[in-house]
Amino acid sequence: MHKKLVGFLVLVAIILGGCSTENYFGKSSKKEIIEFRLEGQIGSTVFSNDTILVSVAGDVYSSYLSNLSASRIKVSDYATVSPEEGEKQNFSSPVPYTVFAEDGSSTMYYVVVQPAGTSGTAGYQLPNSSFDFWHEVSHSKKDYFEIGFDAQDKTWGTGNQGVALAITWGSNADYPTTRYEREPNQYAAELTTQNMGSLAAGIMGGYKGVAAGNVFVGEFVVGGLTDAHPIFGYPYSQKPKAFQVEYTYAPAQGLLNGRLNPVEGIDMLDMYLILEKREGDQVKRLGVAWFRSGEAKSEWTAIEKEIKYAYGEAPEGLEDYEKRVLKYGIDGDQSVTNPNDMPYATWGDISKENPTHIFMSFTSSYQGDYFIGAPGSKLRVDNVKLIY
Repeated sequence: MHKKLVGFLVLVAIILGGCSTENYFGKSSKKEIIEFRLEGQIGSTVFSNDTILVSVAGDVYSSYLSNLSASRIKVSDYATVSPEEGEKQNFSSPVPYTVFAEDGSSTMYYVVVQPAGTSGTAGYQLPNSSFDFWHEVSHSKKDYFEIGFDAQDKTWGTGNQGVALAITWGSNADYPTTRYEREPNQYAAELTTQNMGSLAAGIMGGYKGVAAGNVFVGEFVVGGLTDAHPIFGYPYSQKPKAFQVEYTYAPAQGLLNGRLNPVEGIDMLDMYLILEKREGDQVKRLGVAWFRSGEAKSEWTAIEKEIKYAYGEAPEGLEDYEKRVLKYGIDGDQSVTNPNDMPYATWGDISKENPTHIFMSFTSSYQGDYFIGAPGSKLRVDNVKLIY
């Protein structure tokens, strides 16, 4: 009877505790990595004996390989792993991950990282063009996420700093550019045109009552409430044939200008790439690819825009706005209030000259640089690729 009672109590303990007989009668010796995922990873993880093979986007591989962390690690019950999830490592060479079983035994895995071999996109990619890396910053006592691996990452910029002060002063607006979790631990940029309120729309705010969501190649500088602007461009010398991007778009109704007065027309998104040759104060435009649309896209859509190259004059088939100097370009004029008043660009000859800089821009309102847009227009962009 006593033996039956002991056996019954053991069985009850196993059932109620949800544990294995191995754990009840002795400490578990299980020590496996069941799931592993890395920041910037593309595709599935491949397990081969003690090797874990991971592929990452080309821009991640070329720029961030020395400072990545596992975003997901699942190990056997009762086991632990070192390094832990979220700990930065240098993946320039295989990184050992040790799994310790409950009984004190251990086993080692080696994580090997390689660039994703995506057909048609070989060649240099802009760092963080998958928009997976963001960092938390504080500006004017407001915390928000800014694009980039850290504060020193100046590849991509946003206009968030320009609205931080207005938000601090009581504006009910949100930041125009935020990160959007498209899948677990995989992000896109969400760009939303904002009504910044009466203070920003008045003389104290520089008549900047509308702030379009934007993300661009370059950085944003703030000299004051009315002196905040982007600086476009990133060193680059190649000649891609096109750019590709995935996006969704929901245009809002009711265009407003910077004084929050109604404006005729409809809102549209803007996406463009421009290649330049810069020599001191002289700027020559060598290539342009532009996509402007007011069509709503509720599902993720991939587009590819061909780069039209110049041979001493503007390429054929360009719209008028594609030929003009940009307000915030290195050769622009920030005092201009009408895009039709901007001069036409100076064009170089791609057969004789190479680019020195590239810049790209994505915005939820195509007239955002003139503080015109429909509050609520929302553009999401992800996975920008240069096609060679």
